[in-house]
Amino acid sequence: MSAELQAIRCPACGGGVMAKPSDLPRCVFCGNDASELIPFDPERSIEQPSEYLPFTISETEAAEAFQSFAKSSFWYPNDLRSARLTLQPVLLPCWIWSGDIETHWTGLARAATASGKRPVGGQEERSCAQVLVPSSKTLTIAELSALGSFDESRAQPFVEMDEAVPYELGEVTRSAARSDAQEVMALRHRQRLTAQGNVHGVRTSSVCTSLKGRPGLVPVYIGVFRYKDIGYRFLVNGQTAAHYGKAPISWMKVVGCFAAVGALALLAVAFAASM
Repeated sequence: MSAELQAIRCPACGGGVMAKPSDLPRCVFCGNDASELIPFDPERSIEQPSEYLPFTISETEAAEAFQSFAKSSFWYPNDLRSARLTLQPVLLPCWIWSGDIETHWTGLARAATASGKRPVGGQEERSCAQVLVPSSKTLTIAELSALGSFDESRAQPFVEMDEAVPYELGEVTRSAARSDAQEVMALRHRQRLTAQGNVHGVRTSSVCTSLKGRPGLVPVYIGVFRYKDIGYRFLVNGQTAAHYGKAPISWMKVVGCFAAVGALALLAVAFAASM
């Protein structure tokens, strides 16, 4: 990689990226001003990415995803649609796992018995592909999962990566990521078992086999918008435009709805009293 790239960390959120300092006007993870970003020495014991997945959607398409998000709930403030949001393309580090999981389970199913239930159980095996575990201090498994899948067929060697796009430095070891991957696979399998067959009170015991993982980088647009001096992070999958974020609730709308319901209730009582 070029000597022009520098490891820079934000003291506010802890996010660290490799980038050309002149390309970062602010922290991509929390919006902190660039003047606060400080150089640091990255941890050498963490495995370097073996590959990266390139961006396939434009910043315009990512911005359109934010507009769709801003309009997606009646409870969001109306002026959220005009919030200023600069989306920064960043390659985020993650461990990409695949393998098989075997789960033994028990539960209760509906039945024509005195209790209306009967015990059931079984064993099921399933193959899992692209289980992503973030190797990041700033991104959570829930956030990464919410962005959906990435096209691994487009993977490129890390050494050929475009230096114009900053990348976050990984901070999770293989062993720690493996443990997280096993938990994610077990949780997903349990959810799958619960969703099928109307089984309740599912208890599971899972074992992951032939688990393989490799460090890589996935493309994500990250933006931070501020509403009433509170920062909110917004993420967009750099290949599919799937997005994830949290937004403020308009309490004026909430109060207005309660007031309207209360007024209708009073009118109903008055009408009933007049009958």
